Amino acid sequence: MQRTEPILFKIYPKLKEKVPWIPLLTNTPTPVERLNKLEQHFYLTSGQIYIKRDDLSHHIYGGNKLRKFEFIFGDVVKKKKKGIITFGGFGTNHGLACAIMCKELDLPLRCDIFLFSQPITWHVQRSLLLFDYFGAKFHPVGSDITTFIKTLLFQIRKPKYYFMLPGGSPLFGFGTSLGTLGFINAAFELKEQIDRNQIPEPDEIFIAGASTGSSAGLIAGCKLSGLNSKINVVAVYTNMTANPSTVTRNANKAIKFLHKRDTEIPRIKISENDFDFIRGYLGSGYGIKTIKSQNAVDSIYELEGKDKGFHLDTTYTGKAMAAMFDYLADRENKDRKVLFWNTYNSNNLDSYLKETDFNYKRLPKKIHKIFESRKFQCWQITNCPEKIRNNCAAYFNHEYRFWKITDCSLEENEREKAYSLLNNAIKLEDN
Repeated sequence: MQRTEPILFKIYPKLKEKVPWIPLLTNTPTPVERLNKLEQHFYLTSGQIYIKRDDLSHHIYGGNKLRKFEFIFGDVVKKKKKGIITFGGFGTNHGLACAIMCKELDLPLRCDIFLFSQPITWHVQRSLLLFDYFGAKFHPVGSDITTFIKTLLFQIRKPKYYFMLPGGSPLFGFGTSLGTLGFINAAFELKEQIDRNQIPEPDEIFIAGASTGSSAGLIAGCKLSGLNSKINVVAVYTNMTANPSTVTRNANKAIKFLHKRDTEIPRIKISENDFDFIRGYLGSGYGIKTIKSQNAVDSIYELEGKDKGFHLDTTYTGKAMAAMFDYLADRENKDRKVLFWNTYNSNNLDSYLKETDFNYKRLPKKIHKIFESRKFQCWQITNCPEKIRNNCAAYFNHEYRFWKITDCSLEENEREKAYSLLNNAIKLEDN
């Protein structure tokens, strides 16, 4: 497994002694691939479309979180903490990544995740099962504000535990900039790939923005490294955290953090002119599907993901891709070089899910209703026989559109029943 030291440490060696870091990523630099079929789909003239495959950053769980965790977990180990406390929605990818890394590290770390409500989907159900599988203790609370307060109170009672904000990003100006450094380093990684002619310098880069640490780091890193690419931050959370002021504040705070530790790093200033902040793709709330996001998820999978081995989600990357689709549909943009930064994990977690045997009764009683009130999977709706489901690609798969990934061997009437019920559920969610 390939583990590489941050490029930031090579360019600014003084940081190595002053910035905590431990190796977590097992596949960097992450590949950059051209999306030729998507180019044809949008009838581009001289334009080009690429994807940055951060979904492959780690052999168990890829995505953007681990870039941040290399610096944050470095601080956890340096301070000899016994565990990590964090919070997020019921299906938080951040929380799952944290649980997996706590289990993977040689030093045993307890992971406590406080959870606030979000719309119930199969992604939420599977996340809750995986939290438990990877040894996290999770605490379902209620609203996001109440959850934040209860997390803080828990940390006060447990001073030996490290408090990590959602996404590993500062919130309202509070919190460490260590996570943001992960994406400043990622921008330098992209610069090296451009210098090696693996990709032309993009005119535009699209990335999802929720806690905005990833996008803020990318913006700061592009400016530090001399890249002129315009970063398009697509809001996938409410204005409370996903807004231009948060992006600029987090970017400037990270630059200040670096400059303080190495004065050779220029004290550049990030303003709202350095990026585009795109609204209108969130839908009616966090985690709620939109027609555009589902269309982007399905379209990109059919055109590119099926062959290249990646997929998007409807909460983050699907909405960012929907914004990029609208950009590419504009006649004025047919000659642009565009890069999509895939922050979603593409590694298959189905084998771990199967080991849970869908035994949600192991989880806290107050969330059993999440599993009993909604059925998303075809094998749940049809009470699929064990002999069939154990050999079926759709069993415990992340994608509940089973007809997209398998040839079902159930009797035709049972297959049609599942198709009808799931299709209706999808239409309800999309509306």
